[in-house]
Amino acid sequence: MKKLFSILIISALYSCGGAKYNYFFDAGKQLDFSDGKWILNSTKSNSRIFDTELYDNSLKEFKKILGDSLIEMNNLRSTKLVAPKIKFDLTDSDLKELKRDTDCDYLINIGGNVISDGAGTLSFPNQNDNSSNRASVSISIYDLNTETLISSSQVYGKTENQESIFPDDNQIPTINPSSHMIMLKGAEKLIRKYKKNQLKY
Repeated sequence: MKKLFSILIISALYSCGGAKYNYFFDAGKQLDFSDGKWILNSTKSNSRIFDTELYDNSLKEFKKILGDSLIEMNNLRSTKLVAPKIKFDLTDSDLKELKRDTDCDYLINIGGNVISDGAGTLSFPNQNDNSSNRASVSISIYDLNTETLISSSQVYGKTENQESIFPDDNQIPTINPSSHMIMLKGAEKLIRKYKKNQLKY
């Protein structure tokens, strides 16, 4: 037990693993966030552990961009007759109905997907390269006035093996972030891409 504890401490200090993130924007990498009322819909994910955190983190990051222009769907339902659940992929008629019921201008949908925890918490340098912790996050932003999808993006995160800073210590394990944590971090990073690339006038 003592030996395992020592290994964990050494690993935490010297060979912490990380995740590599890839970003994809099918449309709307640069948006103008300066005008209109924006709704953040309830997030959807297959993570029973961090589903609430995905929403809270997304709200916090989009608040940094939109401030008081961002409205939470649950708050909106206290004053408007809005359907209890809003789908991720919306049709023209769905968007028309949302515009009528909410009197807002834009809708943000965020979905998280925990793909695999194949690498576990610890991995060793000689471990199978196919073992990894993976997750993805998708964001869809709709213009309710024109009934169109104006932005579609995704981030894909995967643990990557990192060399120990001690070249001779090839058996020191790496501490990996879980796929659930990769999902949370991925959402944060993707929303920050929107902040970085926003149009400014």
